[in-house]
Amino acid sequence: ESIHEMRLALYINGFSLVPAMPTHRSGPSPIARIWSPFSLVERCQVKAMQHSAHWAVFKLTVFRREGMDLCYYFASTGSDAYEERDMWVEAISSAIGNVTWSLFPSHAIVVQPLPGKEQTSMRIMAGYLLLGGSADQVKLLYCELHAFSGGVARMVLYKDEWCEQEVLSVAITDTSSISTRRGAYCTVFGLDTHRFCARTREEKELWLRAVSNIKVKLMFDAPDTTAGDLAMFRAAVGE
Repeated sequence: ESIHEMRLALYINGFSLVPAMPTHRSGPSPIARIWSPFSLVERCQVKAMQHSAHWAVFKLTVFRREGMDLCYYFASTGSDAYEERDMWVEAISSAIGNVTWSLFPSHAIVVQPLPGKEQTSMRIMAGYLLLGGSADQVKLLYCELHAFSGGVARMVLYKDEWCEQEVLSVAITDTSSISTRRGAYCTVFGLDTHRFCARTREEKELWLRAVSNIKVKLMFDAPDTTAGDLAMFRAAVGE
């Protein structure tokens, strides 16, 4: 690994990195990338080294389904390095947030099932999420969290909010892996091998809380969900 002085430029749809000065052929090449909703922006601590007090590091991680996540480390330098880093972190977080928001239709998270649609009767909550695909591909799907029965709950993914075309069903059990990352900005969470992206950080926390609560109940062998339980689960989503 090596450190290079680069010029970072932010745009509405992405960013570019260009060497600050002409370099030899062995030097870094220019980089240009579009913003991905499946990103984590975080401030980093660096190991103590000479002049480290004047280095402020932050990191951009782009999650990819294949596990080959892309990581970019940046460092501001000088006496105002930390203030400059905070400015970059805020600007990048805002840019990614704007792109993410633009990919969602206007909608609200709902808890009531659709009239006449029996397949939605066990709905705890439903709303649009992005599903990560191969490379940088994403799919916008309508996701519905179902209450548990027989030791299994489900996250059902539909083509749209009319819930007529099921695309995928993800089982949730007491051994399911639920994950997320904390940082200055991240609206991504994982359910086993699937990665989802919410519209905002607040909506990500809502989905995480609901899915995690279901898993905890399954871990303690809770009995099948009753109508009263379902009403309580739905009320908790709105709190």
